Amino acid sequence: MRLKDPFSLKAADMTKRSNKPRKPRDEESSDEVSGLTCQHVSKAVDLSTVKKSVLSSVWLVCSECLKERTMIDGEPAAEHDILVCLKCGFQGCNQSGIQHAVKHYQAFHPESHCITISLNTWKAWCFECNEELSTHCNKKALAQTLDFLQKHSVKATSASPKIMKLREEPSDYTDPPRGKSPVIYSTLVPVKGIINLGNTCFFNAVMQNLSQTHMLIDLIQEVKEKGYKLRICPPVETNLSPLTVTLPGPEPLTAALFLFLQSMKESGKGSVNPKILFNQLCQKAPRFKGYQQQDSQELLHYLLDSIRVEETKRVKAGILKAFNNPTEKTADEETKRRVKAYGKEGVKMNFVDRIFVGELTNTIMCEECEHISTVKEAFIDISLPIIEERVSSPLLFIRKPLIQYEQGGTVEQLVTGVSKVNLGFTSGDCSPSTHCSLEEQGETQSRDNLFHQHYQGAFQVLSHSYTPSSKECSIQSCLHQFTSVELLMGNNKLLCENCTERRQKQLRKSSSADKKVEKIYTSARKQMLISSLPPVITLHLKRFHQAGMNLRKVNRHVDFPLILDLAPFCSASCKNLAADDRVLYSLYGIVEHSGSMRGGHYTAYVKLRAAQRKTEHHRNLPGQSSASSSSPGQWVYVSDTTVQTVPESRVLNSQAYLLFYEEML
Repeated sequence: MRLKDPFSLKAADMTKRSNKPRKPRDEESSDEVSGLTCQHVSKAVDLSTVKKSVLSSVWLVCSECLKERTMIDGEPAAEHDILVCLKCGFQGCNQSGIQHAVKHYQAFHPESHCITISLNTWKAWCFECNEELSTHCNKKALAQTLDFLQKHSVKATSASPKIMKLREEPSDYTDPPRGKSPVIYSTLVPVKGIINLGNTCFFNAVMQNLSQTHMLIDLIQEVKEKGYKLRICPPVETNLSPLTVTLPGPEPLTAALFLFLQSMKESGKGSVNPKILFNQLCQKAPRFKGYQQQDSQELLHYLLDSIRVEETKRVKAGILKAFNNPTEKTADEETKRRVKAYGKEGVKMNFVDRIFVGELTNTIMCEECEHISTVKEAFIDISLPIIEERVSSPLLFIRKPLIQYEQGGTVEQLVTGVSKVNLGFTSGDCSPSTHCSLEEQGETQSRDNLFHQHYQGAFQVLSHSYTPSSKECSIQSCLHQFTSVELLMGNNKLLCENCTERRQKQLRKSSSADKKVEKIYTSARKQMLISSLPPVITLHLKRFHQAGMNLRKVNRHVDFPLILDLAPFCSASCKNLAADDRVLYSLYGIVEHSGSMRGGHYTAYVKLRAAQRKTEHHRNLPGQSSASSSSPGQWVYVSDTTVQTVPESRVLNSQAYLLFYEEML
């Protein structure tokens, strides 16, 4: 990982009592369990003493700051990265320039008071070893102490919950330029804690991000009531007039989501209990029952997919009602055609699709006949493998197989199942009889020209390509890998139906019509590009994956920008976008996973900011591409019911798992 110290302690302060050389560690390590097995645990962890001290102290407040009346930003030094000593239960701050936690460690016998746990990140740290510890590869005492502290935190913060709301004039920014008024934030959605129902941090972290998705709040407010009128405009070629339909009331899960978002929006009511929404989701997706540890990305998929199904059902009911509820028996062919056409367009107008759903286009071109096939695929998020080794070729590369086919495959086989993940392919030999031979020299030249034309049209991006550096590990380099052209060859060659058909015609001309034609497998080029962008795009970093019989987590830090230009990863024919333009998105939310595969914790970073829109808008308006900086606002860290403002630098150093970007106007 890029940042060795999870608590932002200065290296000089941490190593004053230890001059031992540190063992080198691979910063790109992807070990299944992160952290160090510490020899000091047996002496430095005393659960019974910690319990007594914590229960008799003020929670989330530095004991020394409380005695000294130390004030930070006009308030007692509370929730400024409090570290708990696991020997005596002392709560000390890690605020720059004060660092009572470090002073406590230095004042006592080093080996007895050297291990702490952060009440913000729940990470354990040994000052003597100068390393982060894993609570799952040490003695039980460490894991038991962490469990006690987390449970106590839920009780303590539930009793006196905190609500974070921006001041009208945020202090993090300088005075506005002359002639311009300061931004007013009093109408923003506040950030509230969400009660953990039992291992539901994966759910809470996602819901914090959805609660700060302005377009979601606006659209769900519009469609929440029974009787909402939806205007459907079919394409011109259908020769159908626009149709206004009246929708029935929302289904249970959608209604529960609206109530939850409404509770998060209201001020002055403390932390929100998500039980109603979570239970409704479990009705749709029983896998989340039982309060086991789950995956945030899967939760997001199940939630949005389930709501899409409910809203689609709602739209279809409104369309059928507009035609007096016809059936297959009572409806004539014209009525069936009209219902189908309105339904095809109407289902796309649900608020989930309007906000989160985009489109990927997978293009495959045979290198023998230059026949091009495209398959379009909707996405709710884009899953990006984290680059562990850079590939030298800037344009074409061959990957190790994630899915193997016995002898290549058709376009449909090669694309099917590629939901937001590029397939990998390996080289190999193929029988010479499978190659499509060329009959003359003139045809070869003409085919070369045709190849150039097709290649230019089929594999062209919206703007200049992005070229990552050799050791770069960033969102842009991951997107570059995801959208790079691949060469399908060897055992993964394309079963080209066009070449096979041409071979069949040749045999017919040579009076060999009865001879069975072998299927033609050819080398091909394949590329996945974004062909339609949603207003909100979610990027998923694949930190968990199968490694043989084991699951492992990739801990490598991935850099991510506050402003992301997606133009280099969009096709030239991307909908509603002009060529050579920037397509800028602003980061407003993160889901972070800390810990290992055996046990971890999901938290969220969300940005309080002024809303850009209330409804959809047109892209590429004049002057739109000139924006280059993110909108002003305040980043907030949320861990279940704990809410804390944080600097931008801490956000950028987080171990992101999901990233939420919104389109910039």
